[in-house]
Amino acid sequence: MKYKYFLFDWDGSLGNSLPMWFEAFQKVFAEYGKRVTYKQIGEKVIGDWEGPSRMGIENQEEFFTRMEVELMPKLPFVELNPGAKELIENIKKLGGKVAVVSSSKRKYIEPAMQKNGLMNLVDVFLAKEDVKRHKPDPMMLNRAIGMVGGEPDKALMVGDTGKDIMAAKNAGMASALYYPKRYEEFYARRLQEGWKSTYTIRSFGELSRFLK
Repeated sequence: MKYKYFLFDWDGSLGNSLPMWFEAFQKVFAEYGKRVTYKQIGEKVIGDWEGPSRMGIENQEEFFTRMEVELMPKLPFVELNPGAKELIENIKKLGGKVAVVSSSKRKYIEPAMQKNGLMNLVDVFLAKEDVKRHKPDPMMLNRAIGMVGGEPDKALMVGDTGKDIMAAKNAGMASALYYPKRYEEFYARRLQEGWKSTYTIRSFGELSRFLK
């Protein structure tokens, strides 16, 4: 295999959760009297715990408490993006290692991972609570690759945001930006292309070429 260690972001990457997150962000921002578009959320907020403050929210703790009210009933039912589980199963059959590395809280993700049968397939699962610095800082990726005894030059980070891609670059890893056509609703093409990922994929099936 070209890569032996595969690191995946969760929200918007393995997990088809972007519609839930973007809808919740838009609703909660509106409660603060702020009208924001999906593209603004995609560029300035998603995947960044400091994002709301940059959009003028003074009490971030209260903001994310409201977000949890919106999201917690829904997140356990997140489905996997098409082809994600099949890809992971094939990686494991060939002796590869799989990590999930997310800046979201563990309680947001673990129920859906269990429901979708991923917990027994994933070698490492790191969430917000597990590191002090989050993507684009490479700390989480470095820890994950260390936990599986791997090397960065044999690792591929798969994610849907610039923070995923920059974290990979900062860790010395190759990167694949997951950008299916339907994500053009959330992320501007110019923005995604500007991250200069090693690869850009429209589907998880495209990664099967690295398993040969």
